[in-house]
Amino acid sequence: MRAAERTLNLFWIVFGLAVAALSPRYTLLDTAGPGGGFLPLLTGAIITLCGLLLLLSRGEENNERWPDSGVWFRMGLIVGGLGLIAILMPTLGFVLTVIPVMMILMQAVERQSWLTVLVVSIVATLAVYYLFTRLLGTTLPRGLLGF
Repeated sequence: MRAAERTLNLFWIVFGLAVAALSPRYTLLDTAGPGGGFLPLLTGAIITLCGLLLLLSRGEENNERWPDSGVWFRMGLIVGGLGLIAILMPTLGFVLTVIPVMMILMQAVERQSWLTVLVVSIVATLAVYYLFTRLLGTTLPRGLLGF
C-alpha cells in the first residue's frame, strides 16, 4: 500500500470519528425514535469502519491511472449542481430548483435525449416532492410560484 493511500485511509478514519463525535450535539434517540444526531452517528461509524478496513487490508500495488479530465469535469458538475440546489432552493423552491439542475446533471453523467431528460427530471422531482410533502409530512421550500 502506498503512503498516499495510507494517508487517505487515515483521513477517512479521523473524519468518520469527528462526525460521530459531533453527532451527540443533536438528539440521538428520544421517545419518538431516532433524533437528528442518529444519522450522523451512524454515518461517522460507517466511514470510520470503511477507513479501518481499507487501512488493514492488503493493498496491492497496481498501476491504475487517474481518471481523465472528462471524469473530473463531470464530478465537478455534480458537486456544483448539488451546491446550486442548496443555494437556490430557499428562493426558487424545491421543484423549480431541482428540475433544471437534475436535467443538467443527467446530461453531464450520461448523454440522453433532451425529451428523456426532461420527462425523467419532472417525474422524479414531482415524485420526491409528493413523497416528502404528502407521505412523510415534511415541509419543502415552496419558492416563487408556491410549490
